[in-house]
Amino acid sequence: RIPCLLAMADGQFDDLLMAMAKKHKNEEELTFSLLSFFERRTDLFHVMETSHDRMGFVPGAAEKMLFKHFDFCQKRYTAQHQPHLLGEPDAEAAPSASSSASSPVAPAASAPASAPPPASASASA
Repeated sequence: RIPCLLAMADGQFDDLLMAMAKKHKNEEELTFSLLSFFERRTDLFHVMETSHDRMGFVPGAAEKMLFKHFDFCQKRYTAQHQPHLLGEPDAEAAPSASSSASSPVAPAASAPASAPPPASASASA
């Protein structure tokens, strides 16, 4: 579960992030820019070497945090937009009942009107 404090900010930066997204060709470029920002301007990638370090994360903690947020958002999206992929027998019969019981607890953000095109196979890494 994602803490309520983070869920309150969900969607708060949509305009700013959409402006960023429009300057990129696809999601792959956008995520690279975001991670590059974290690399250059934060301690997200700094590994704490001792218990006395005041900067960075214990080994594996940053990755775990990123995957936790990715997993949360993916499950929320799937529950809202593709519940048939969840494999729940009653998901198609009563989507509102099953999605409220199985979806993560967080306010639903409205989808942006336009999004960058999906990453193409020809995009360079």
